[in-house]
Amino acid sequence: MTMKIILGMPKSRDIYLQIKKNLEFYGFEVLYIDNFPDYIKYFKYQGLKEQWFSLVQKIFYRNFSYKTKLKEQLLLTNTEKLLFGKEYDYTLIIRPDLYPLKLLKLIKKYTKGKFIAYQWDGLRRMPCTKQTIELFDNFFVFDASDVNDKNYDDFQLTGITNFYFDMYHPKVIKHEKKIAYFVGTHVSERVVDIEYCAVELIKNDIDLKFIIPTSNLNKIGQYKHPQLITFGSEHAVSFSENIQTLNEIDIIVDFVNPLHHGLSFRVFEALYYQKKLITNNENIRQYEFYHPDNILIWHKDDLSRNIKDFLKKPYIPLDEKIVKKYGFGNWIKNILDLPHYEKIKLPFIN
Repeated sequence: MTMKIILGMPKSRDIYLQIKKNLEFYGFEVLYIDNFPDYIKYFKYQGLKEQWFSLVQKIFYRNFSYKTKLKEQLLLTNTEKLLFGKEYDYTLIIRPDLYPLKLLKLIKKYTKGKFIAYQWDGLRRMPCTKQTIELFDNFFVFDASDVNDKNYDDFQLTGITNFYFDMYHPKVIKHEKKIAYFVGTHVSERVVDIEYCAVELIKNDIDLKFIIPTSNLNKIGQYKHPQLITFGSEHAVSFSENIQTLNEIDIIVDFVNPLHHGLSFRVFEALYYQKKLITNNENIRQYEFYHPDNILIWHKDDLSRNIKDFLKKPYIPLDEKIVKKYGFGNWIKNILDLPHYEKIKLPFIN
């Protein structure tokens, strides 16, 4: 019997399509519910009456939320039409902080089985998430420090890692020189680390494919060596493009986000595609798949001392059981508590 699941998550970089496809790969019937559909993005008042009423609210009552309430009501109405007369076995909401509470409650009404949340951004970064936690049967987080955060002692949180998409199979594309690959958003606190790592890779005769898809000149101006990085919003990489690129490179580069310490998708892509990983996320050392020949963890300025020896060593294949554990198939079984799965846990981090 086909299991039906509601998937709710942001559309950024088309990762929602990858998750939807991977759910379908495992036999789920998927209904995607967008938190910010086009009719909200390009919202227009339904006539002059609404427009004038909104203007009156702003000018005379300093009420700037009227338009937001209209958008929310429209989202609720359209979602109700989409769900009416149907019933779903599960719901998985990724980034519940992006969904109005009323919308989450509406979706839960049509979910006969488990109502699950996964917060793949740090809770400290998104404190508004707290109001949604008790609505869910299980609330998963990917940052171990969130599980141990005293501010959330009154809530039941379950730790789990990210994953790789196992509906795809690695297909190595031959190339001459070794290529190091990083794609990520601009974070001011990471600028120095990104440039330092880029320079050290070039010193060791490694080609760079570093992409930061911002066109903001103020942000680009923070880099002393902008020629080493591909900037520009036109160079944004979708998740499907990213998966293709993984077959074309040799080294994945990862930089810790100062706002959380959960492991990014890059870590699990490196595991599945058997790519070397260079990162400054010290927490990786605590995971079972860590191997010093495969993962170079650097701190401050010690990359220049250790990178040459690391690059000389061949990649050490890991136990297939460990690799498979972090694939989407096992991950979704953990999330939904479906038989049979290998339990994924986060290490204890204060």
